Amino acid sequence: MPIPAGHRTALHLIEAEAYRRIMAGEAPANLNVFAQQLSDWLSQSHPDCAPVTLSAVENQISETWHHRHDLVQGGGL
Repeated sequence: MPIPAGHRTALHLIEAEAYRRIMAGEAPANLNVFAQQLSDWLSQSHPDCAPVTLSAVENQISETWHHRHDLVQGGGL
């Protein structure tokens, strides 16, 4: 069954939370640790969402993660 237009997926939720944590200075120094934290957050905060693999989480947040210093300093992706 296709996802309805405008429906947020688990990966959209993870990306938004990753961005929020980076902007709040709450991201750890390691991408793998960050991905695990976000995976745990998803299962606790959105238990109705389908589970997402750790690899998928890392892939989803990698660009934001690698640009985190620019984001915090007011730059963009």
